[in-house]
Amino acid sequence: MTIVGAITLSRSSSTATAITFCKVMFSFVFLTQNRVVMPFLTRQSYSRLYSFSLRSNNLGASRILFQTAISSDDLVTSNNDKEEAAARVKIPKKFVPFPFQYHEELTLRVDSLTNLGIGICRTPSDFAPVPNWVVMTPNVIPGELVRVRIFRNHKTYSDADLLEVSEPSPDRINTPRCPLSTVCGGCQYQHMTLSSQREWKREQVSELLTRIGGFAPPRRLPRVNPTVGTDRAFHYRSKITPHYDAPRDRPSIGPIGFKEKRTRRLVDVPYCPIATEGLNAKLAEVREDVARQVREGTIRRPKKGATLLLREANEGVVTDHNTYVTADVGGLTFRFLAGNFFQNNPHVLPIMVEHVVRAARGGDGEGGGATSTMTHLIDCYCGSGLFGISCAARFEKVVGIEVNERAVEEASANAALNGITNCEFVAASAEAIFRNDVVNLFPRSRTAVVIDPPRKGCSEEFLEQLCEYGPERVVYMSCDPATQARDAKVLAEKGGYSIGSVQPFDLFPQTRHIECLIVFDRCEEEESGGHTAESDEQ
Repeated sequence: MTIVGAITLSRSSSTATAITFCKVMFSFVFLTQNRVVMPFLTRQSYSRLYSFSLRSNNLGASRILFQTAISSDDLVTSNNDKEEAAARVKIPKKFVPFPFQYHEELTLRVDSLTNLGIGICRTPSDFAPVPNWVVMTPNVIPGELVRVRIFRNHKTYSDADLLEVSEPSPDRINTPRCPLSTVCGGCQYQHMTLSSQREWKREQVSELLTRIGGFAPPRRLPRVNPTVGTDRAFHYRSKITPHYDAPRDRPSIGPIGFKEKRTRRLVDVPYCPIATEGLNAKLAEVREDVARQVREGTIRRPKKGATLLLREANEGVVTDHNTYVTADVGGLTFRFLAGNFFQNNPHVLPIMVEHVVRAARGGDGEGGGATSTMTHLIDCYCGSGLFGISCAARFEKVVGIEVNERAVEEASANAALNGITNCEFVAASAEAIFRNDVVNLFPRSRTAVVIDPPRKGCSEEFLEQLCEYGPERVVYMSCDPATQARDAKVLAEKGGYSIGSVQPFDLFPQTRHIECLIVFDRCEEEESGGHTAESDEQ
C-alpha cells in the first residue's frame, strides 16, 4: 500500500487518494519522530507530502518531512543518477562565474554575523585565487565549520546556501520550533539559543557604533549594556501581516505567508510560533476565508494580491486596518488604529518605556550616569503619544511634536483618556520642528528631547534643528541601530553631545531586529565628537 500510495502521490497533488495517503504518512512520521527516508519516494513526492502537512496543520510531520527533503542524499532522482542530475542544473543567465562556479561547494569557518542575521564566512588566507573572500550564508553561528554551496557572486563577496554544519556551535538549537525557520524570512535566529541571540545583538550594536558612528571604545563609547528582554521567546508578537499573490488562472490560492530568505518568493505559513496563540487561531480562519473567496471568485484586489492584517489588542484579534483598538502599557491606555504603528511585543514594551522615562528624567545616576534632573520634555516623532504620555508624571511640562496632524489628534485624545493635563501635542512642519512658542520657552539646561524615528532614522534637516535647539539631553530610541549609529555621529560631531549609555532591547526574539536606546548629554566642545583630531584632519 505504501508503494501504491507513493505512486499515486507522485502523479497527483490534489486527489482524495493522495490526501488519504498523506494522512497515513503523517501518522507514521509523527510516531517515529525522526527523519524518514523512503527510497521509493522522489524528492518531488516529499515536497508534496510537506505541502499537504502544512495545509493540515500537522507541524510535527511537516518539520520532519522538510528536513528530510532538503538534507537527504538517499532520495531518488528521475534517472537515479546524481552526476547527470547535477549536469542538468540550470545556471542563471546573469550568474558571474568568478570566483566560484555555480553550485560550487566550499567548507568554511563562520567569522561573525551581519546586522541582517547573515553569517560571514571567509576563505583561508592561502586560498587561491581569492584569499579571505567573504561568503554570506544564513542559518549559521560564528565559530561553526560549515559546508556551503555558491549560488551568486558579487564584486566583493559571494552568496551561498548552507548544506551541512560539520562542527556545530554549543549554542546551536538542533531542532528549531518552526519547521520553516530555515526558509521563511520572518526569523533569522531560531537555530540559536536565546542567550546567544541577545549577546550577538549587543555585539552588533557595539560594532555599528564603532564602524558607522566612528566611536572608538573604551574612551568615547561606554560598554554597551546586555540586551534586555523577557523569558517569553515565542508567542509574543501581537501583530502579523502575511501576504498572498494574485491567483493566476486557478481555483485555489497560492502561498499565504512571508517572503523567503534572500528572495521575493512567498513561503506558505499556516502557523507562526512567534505570533500569539490568538493570532494563530485567527490566521487559520483568515486563510480559509481567502481560499473560499478565490474558489467563489469573490476575492477583492485579485490582480495584485494583498497584505493581510492581524492585530491582537484589548478588544481581541482584529483584521480591519481602520478599526480603533486599545493597548495598556504601564498602567496607561492607548487608543490607535489597528493598521497604524504600535510596538508589537506587549511583554517587553513596558520595560522599554520605563527605561526611556528614567533616562529622560535623569538624576541619581539615571540616563547613563547623568546627575542632572530634567524638568521639561519634548517628544519628537511622537505618534500616538506613547513616550510623552508615559513621561508626563515625572516632568513639569511635556510637548509632543509630529508632522502628521492625524497622529497629533490621536495623541491628544490619549492624553485626555488618561487624565494627563501637563502634556500637549502640536503639529509642526519638517522645516520648523522646534519653532513653537511653548518649547522656545523651555530652559535648555533642563530639557530632554526623546526621539523615536522610523527605520530610516532622522533626516539631516531634523538633526540640524535639534543641534541648533541644543537640549541638555537627547534620548534616542531606534529600531535600526545602523541608522542610529549614523545619526549618533552627527550629534557627537555637530551637536557637541557624548554618549552616556547604550541599551539594546530584544523586542523580537528569534529575529535579527533590535531596538536600541542611546542617551546623549551635552559635553564640553573639546570633548565632543566621535573622532580624534588626527582622524578629522585625514
